[in-house]
Amino acid sequence: MKRVLVVYYSQSGDVTRAAESFTQHLNIPEIELTWECIKPRDNYPSPWNLYKFFDVFPECVNEEPPEISPPKFNQDEKFDLVILAYQVWFLAPSLPIQGFLKSESVKVLKDTKVITLVVCRNMWHSASEMMKRMIAEVGGIHIDNVVLTHQGLPLATFITTPRLLLTGKKNKFLGVLPAAGVRDEDIYALSRFGKRLANNIEALSDYSHQPMLKGLGAVEVNQRYVIPELIGRVLYRPWAKIARFFGKQGSWSRIPIICIFAVQLLFAIPIVLLFSTLIQFLFASLINRKIASYVDNLKLPSGVI
Repeated sequence: MKRVLVVYYSQSGDVTRAAESFTQHLNIPEIELTWECIKPRDNYPSPWNLYKFFDVFPECVNEEPPEISPPKFNQDEKFDLVILAYQVWFLAPSLPIQGFLKSESVKVLKDTKVITLVVCRNMWHSASEMMKRMIAEVGGIHIDNVVLTHQGLPLATFITTPRLLLTGKKNKFLGVLPAAGVRDEDIYALSRFGKRLANNIEALSDYSHQPMLKGLGAVEVNQRYVIPELIGRVLYRPWAKIARFFGKQGSWSRIPIICIFAVQLLFAIPIVLLFSTLIQFLFASLINRKIASYVDNLKLPSGVI
């Protein structure tokens, strides 16, 4: 019998539904499926309070996660596969998942095959690369990465995603903008990955460390988002360090800097999008090769096709 551990954190429920669909075909006698929902000791609200949402920004970027409640599984248990499903907060894995990756319980990943499943708006690149690094640091074997993004054009999700985060409303907005979150069809389609795993369960215990989900469209990289996200990541770091200098999460002393960051972000996003478009237009011959190399790396380990 093969042992599969599903570690996840979800607020809106999309990550939970995605993980359930992904593992649909793994509910078979040959597989023992163990579920673990990561719970931070101080939980995060859903829907969010506006200030509370921005107040987690410095810790997300600085990789200062909260303590988590001890998981039900034993860190010394041995699994054949760990499926790690997570959200993206401020271009980084959500704080509860970071908390797991920096806890004693993360020892369960050592020398174990890991498949990551990321569910987010559209800018997942930095979080994915960060996740790869953190898995490698604890000795995990990252064999596949599956990316599921929110429905709608970027400008639409710029409105629908914050609306979901702050009000919990997922329905169509003003009768024009699409529903928030991921499409039901896209969630249902994740079952194809679990089916591939169920049909090749013996490969879970081999020593090849090869991807198991190639050819199923696990990752789609939209090159338009690469430069804006890289710029955003660079701009986030000094803001995060300044905010952290003024105090810890929840402290009164950093309220002014968090508010200033939130206001400037509203103006910075369209400026960054315009600036990145100009960069790609003016310096295409100089940067295209580097961008192509970065995109190839983002596709790893599963690949697009």
